[in-house]
Amino acid sequence: MVDIEAVRNVPIFADLQTAQLTELAGLLAVRRFAKGALLVVEGEPGDAFHLLLEGSVAVVRIAPDGRETILSILKEGDFFGEMSLFDSSPRSASIKALTAVEVGVIEQQAILDLIERNPSIGRALVVSLSRRLREANALIAATTSSDIRSRLALLLLNLTANFGEAAENGTRITLRLTNQQMADMIGTTRETVNRTLNKFWDERVIDMRTSNIVVTDKAKLETLLP
Repeated sequence: MVDIEAVRNVPIFADLQTAQLTELAGLLAVRRFAKGALLVVEGEPGDAFHLLLEGSVAVVRIAPDGRETILSILKEGDFFGEMSLFDSSPRSASIKALTAVEVGVIEQQAILDLIERNPSIGRALVVSLSRRLREANALIAATTSSDIRSRLALLLLNLTANFGEAAENGTRITLRLTNQQMADMIGTTRETVNRTLNKFWDERVIDMRTSNIVVTDKAKLETLLP
């Protein structure tokens, strides 16, 4: 059974009592995936709700030629599979592991029964989905902008907010994305991302001396937003 502390750390279950958390943990089936694995595939039946217990994943659309477009990134404590939870619709996107991951899977009817008994979970789901929608709208607005600096600045700020840790010279982004992955998220090319990152480094906005980007001037990045 999943450790109830792992479930307690999932924000949408924060208001549950220990007995309720124990019940939920008992309903979860734990699955582990290697980096690069597909956890779910777009178009498959959506019949389960997934909790990300460890690691990070990308929500992606995969074109027939194999090219991937990253729609968003989820981290430990996030969830996916909620869209098909209520209407059993096919998966609207694929989920790909960016690191080794561990997920807790709960069948559709079991999570619906839990929500019915605990309305606070439903309210928390709505809040989380509203936050995701706002972030998606902001990213779409930036992606449609002709200014690549604005697009990349927003992406770096989002990564800082979700995967940042304090560093001596700023905020280190713990999630390591390739330049191609960043390009896929903001609708540009790997070469353009590389050039723009180097310009940010020259301007002392970021530090790339290690394998993890460090944002050294968050305020400057914020001035670049559309």
